[in-house]
Amino acid sequence: MSDLLCGRGETRVENIGEPAAATVADLFEASRESLFRYAVSLCKTIDRADDLVQEAFLRALRHASTLDRMNPYQRDAWLKRTLRNRFFDEERKRRRTSAAVLEMIRQARRPSGTAEITELNDILDRVPERFRVVLERRYRLGMNSREIGEELGIPAATVRSLLHQAILWLRGEMTRSVR
Repeated sequence: MSDLLCGRGETRVENIGEPAAATVADLFEASRESLFRYAVSLCKTIDRADDLVQEAFLRALRHASTLDRMNPYQRDAWLKRTLRNRFFDEERKRRRTSAAVLEMIRQARRPSGTAEITELNDILDRVPERFRVVLERRYRLGMNSREIGEELGIPAATVRSLLHQAILWLRGEMTRSVR
């Protein structure tokens, strides 16, 4: 009996063989405190820990059918893994944003009179748009192919292919400019 709706509109999480089926709300009540402590140990702030716990349970609602097939220990592990993964996703995003801001500050402070920098900037300005988008996200923002693909709505394999083509294009342009 997976994804049954309770009378209050809650999603039921049930595991065959267990005497009582637990709703996601029951799972929330049973696991909230331990998840919160785990979240605080990761992020060190109460507000952020609250957000992480809420997001873990929102995902639990979306994946009730998966939780349905798990025993209580597996559910707890799933919730903690989901919370941890969300924490690391946010950390990567925060670092990318910080790195992008620092790069902009460095660019503004650099003297821009040398011929090599001007030539390199000219080459980068000529990069076709389909390549420039993935190059900037990968090498300036530090995103991986999955993240770029999600943002652009294309498969990660396509992103990797575009990166490869972009690098080949850049090599060709740099070779031509050296001659």
